[in-house]
Amino acid sequence: MKNMMDWVTALLAAYRRLPGAVRACKRTSETLAISGFYCEDTLSLVQKMIDCNARSESYLNAKVLVDETLAKLPIKYANILGMRARSGKSIEEIALRLGYAKRSAFRWYADGVKKAACSLKAAGYDEKWFETRYLKDVLIGDYYMLAQKGADVFCRAERVSDNKLRVSLEDAVAAGILLSEKRAARIGIGD
Repeated sequence: MKNMMDWVTALLAAYRRLPGAVRACKRTSETLAISGFYCEDTLSLVQKMIDCNARSESYLNAKVLVDETLAKLPIKYANILGMRARSGKSIEEIALRLGYAKRSAFRWYADGVKKAACSLKAAGYDEKWFETRYLKDVLIGDYYMLAQKGADVFCRAERVSDNKLRVSLEDAVAAGILLSEKRAARIGIGD
């Protein structure tokens, strides 16, 4: 059950970053489309575009999973988990805002994560499902690995700015998305 709870924690921590990640995927896909006119290996480029679009789709699916799971939870759990996911506020801040006692808020948060994990598992989303889709992902997978180590993934999520999700020319080249930095510079792709 701990692995499922870590997946729920990772999804909640990534939730606020999902729109930026989808935008970054869209920009990358557009960049790939433009660079495709100037490359020799079109099939490889098309595969990279398909992979980028699949990543974007997986982020949209993650958002739907969180939204549907929160909708199934009792209101006190949904409020705390939802505010944590959408605002990134600490449990203390959420307790103060909702008028809950801090100890109750912490307990309800932990219980809510467990209930969300049980709900996802009952719907067919088990550890194996998450591993095959998100373990290697740079956003959700990283949060999961931190949660596995017991780190506060929400603190990390706060430090990551939306600008970090932008795909720069160097990132695209390093990830093998563009064929070469020279070719990309020649056709004017980049920040």
